[in-house]
Amino acid sequence: MTNTNALLYKWLLTNSFAVLILYVAWLQDWIALVIESDASYLSLAMGVIFLILWAFSSYHILVANREIGRFADGHGEGVAADYFDKLRQKSRNLNGHVVDQAILAGALRVRLMTPIQVIGYVANTLILLGLIGTVVGFVIAVGGLGDSIAQGEDVERVKGVLGQIVNGMGIALFTTLVGSILGGIWLQLHYQLLLRAVANLVVHIVERADIEIIPALANGGAPAPNAPSR
Repeated sequence: MTNTNALLYKWLLTNSFAVLILYVAWLQDWIALVIESDASYLSLAMGVIFLILWAFSSYHILVANREIGRFADGHGEGVAADYFDKLRQKSRNLNGHVVDQAILAGALRVRLMTPIQVIGYVANTLILLGLIGTVVGFVIAVGGLGDSIAQGEDVERVKGVLGQIVNGMGIALFTTLVGSILGGIWLQLHYQLLLRAVANLVVHIVERADIEIIPALANGGAPAPNAPSR
């Protein structure tokens, strides 16, 4: 773990680039176009869901970055220190016998991975909402096309039906676009950043426990609490 703030830097770089693209889209009135063209308001709903999960995932990225720093510095607090304390407690309960950390390691992984799985699930849900919007939009457009055929050459009726077709296509295209960008790209980047960082943290914690903590407990010696590997 060479750079303890690598996760934070990746988060800043990713979101700075994404916000820049969002700002350009706002200057070009593309955001207003999406909102105005989506009569189903699915794009707006996906935007609200994205903002909530963006804040949630950003918070957990900051927490993960803090835990990585605590582990690297040998801090007496945090998930690593708590894990090592549980190993010591288990060793005392076993009267100093060799500790098998498989169950505790699995529990640590589940505890750290659960919030990340929520982010991945919602990211996929946004993509699915975009696809649902596509289907809804095409249903509206096809319905308008059928009406235009059935109603003949009445100009006013044709204009209304064409407007319905345009609205349907707007829903279909823009919901797919919004779902793909917000869920398929932006939130997925957060998800992958967190997934890799937390997985690496768990691996390093378990490795240090196997190399330093457990042998010292088995020998009856006092392990250096959370001391970085040398």
